Amino acid sequence: MKIWPYFVALVVYLGCTGQTQPDASNTTQSSQYIQKVDALFKNFNHKNSPGYAIVITKGDKILYKKGYGMANLEYDIPIGTQSVFSIASVSKQFTGAAIALLIMDGKLSLDDDASKYIPKLKKYPYTIQVKHLLYNTSGLQDYIRLPRSSGKSWSTFNHFDIEEAIATSFKQDTLLFKPGKQWNYCNVNFMLLSQIVEKVTGKKFSAFLKERIFKPLKMNQTLVNDDITNIVKNRVMPYNYRTPENINAYKQVGIKLNQQGKFIQHWRTSPHYGGSGIMTTVEDLAKWSINFYSKKFGGQQFYDLMHKTLKFEHSRDNQAFGLYIGNFNGRQIVAWDGGAAGISSQLMRFPKEGIGIVCLSNLGTGRASEKVNQIADILIAEGVM
Repeated sequence: MKIWPYFVALVVYLGCTGQTQPDASNTTQSSQYIQKVDALFKNFNHKNSPGYAIVITKGDKILYKKGYGMANLEYDIPIGTQSVFSIASVSKQFTGAAIALLIMDGKLSLDDDASKYIPKLKKYPYTIQVKHLLYNTSGLQDYIRLPRSSGKSWSTFNHFDIEEAIATSFKQDTLLFKPGKQWNYCNVNFMLLSQIVEKVTGKKFSAFLKERIFKPLKMNQTLVNDDITNIVKNRVMPYNYRTPENINAYKQVGIKLNQQGKFIQHWRTSPHYGGSGIMTTVEDLAKWSINFYSKKFGGQQFYDLMHKTLKFEHSRDNQAFGLYIGNFNGRQIVAWDGGAAGISSQLMRFPKEGIGIVCLSNLGTGRASEKVNQIADILIAEGVM
């Protein structure tokens, strides 16, 4: 459930790992699954590689959390469980959460005509409702599939913001399809939802999320990265491998690289949000995941909205509020993954078992979703769930 920029798609040593917190209730069981989980990341657990941070929760407790590899290869800063990663499309569930809260406040409805808040949508012959944006069935063309007016690529090395991305989409005078007819992954949908939040509340999207979600949940290291000049403590640097394929891919979008070194350092200089833009830690995401078990924040109504699926005129009916409902070896999961240049992220929950797994990587080919699947296999095999 992610969109990778096309130019990328072509393509800790032991003393410096993050905090570790196993569940001490069953030492033998804990050591068995922990050793197997650690083994998944052994090739990254040294001071010359980007890496990962993970957290495993069960019920309202953290079973295990750890960092592997380096947050910054220039300064030899290790990844810990409080390292702050960009999480790409995993951000979408927080945009969904903002919409859910406004529905609970009685200030918004899924059936609202989105042009009430975004007048430029009136140019299209069909009504695009809030639900069409939220469930990726609006018919809008995503910005990343269209050329920029500047002629530059959409690489996050090249500055662009939410306004430019939306304006590029709106240059299309026709929709790809009548709203509700098809499903089409589109970041602009979620960018527009963030603007709707701002129109309804009169607050910046970042301020609304901080006030209504991050502070109540004590997600103190989580923010919307809507200003790239801000200082972000414990920020993790994204990396890609410096392979001939990646060097050529960057060259194709006007970024010339040399062949020295193993990794490409990839700064995020584009402050777009809504479809992405959240920066956070695995510890903060553990609080978010645990709340779907405890329901202390938002209660049952918030939980139900976040997991609400709708049936449209197409076959896909497993998407919820920035989440999708799926199946993993016969067990129901709720998840979303993300990827961009130097970023790979996944948050997966097993609602019936009360298990949550988060994996964040500062390597573009980190395949966080695969790592989460492997962790889940271990937890099942070891009887943790």
